[in-house]
Amino acid sequence: MKTTIIVTIFTLVVATSVYAGDVIGRHDLSNDRGLVRVRSVEGNKMAVDIIYAPRNGKVVVLTGVFADYNPQTQKAFYSEDRFCPDALKLTFQNNGRVVLHLAACAAF
Repeated sequence: MKTTIIVTIFTLVVATSVYAGDVIGRHDLSNDRGLVRVRSVEGNKMAVDIIYAPRNGKVVVLTGVFADYNPQTQKAFYSEDRFCPDALKLTFQNNGRVVLHLAACAAF
């Protein structure tokens, strides 16, 4: 019984690590306005640094923040607070780029 549990846990860790390796690292935004650096992915939590310049001319720097990540869709959501649950939506593409959508409620 213990052996079965250990093998199952090991298989899940290896499978998660292999998949997480695809998104961990530095990604450029698709419109060349910044970059996203993924520090780690643990379960459905992603630790990221985001630096980008929205169209209004400001520079937004988010360091050491956490986003909810869905590995099936390769999408992550960063929330500022409970009134803006999806302030930033990040979609990771296979070409190493990230598409970033800013919600209307975001106060950046």
